[in-house]
Amino acid sequence: MSWIYLVLLCAFGFAACGSHPADDSVATAGDNGRQAYTEYCAVCHETGMLGAPIVGDAAYWKGRSTLWQAVLMEHAKKGYYDMPARGGRSDVSDAMIDAATEHMLSITFPDLPKDQ
Repeated sequence: MSWIYLVLLCAFGFAACGSHPADDSVATAGDNGRQAYTEYCAVCHETGMLGAPIVGDAAYWKGRSTLWQAVLMEHAKKGYYDMPARGGRSDVSDAMIDAATEHMLSITFPDLPKDQ
C-alpha cells in the first residue's frame, strides 16, 4: 500500500512541476503566491488528495489553529502528517512557501487579517 502512495505522490508531484522564477527570493503574495500555490500546492489542495484541506472551502479548514498563517507556513515548510515538507520539493525557498500560504489563505478566508 505504501508504494502505491509513493508512486501517486511522485506522479502528481512531477505533474505539478513547472518553470521556476529565476530569483524566487523576492517572492511576495499576489502573482508570486498564485504561481507558487499552482506549482507546489494545488495538486493536493484543489482536490483534497490525502486529506488536504481544499483551498476556497472554509469548511475544510474549520477547527484548525486560530494562528492560521503562522501555523500553515510552518506546516508547509516542515511537513505535517501526509503533507510533505515544501510540497515534496526541497528546492522551494521559504519566500515561495510563504507566498503560497498567503495566497491559499487569501482565497479561503478573504476577510481574515494576516499575522503581523
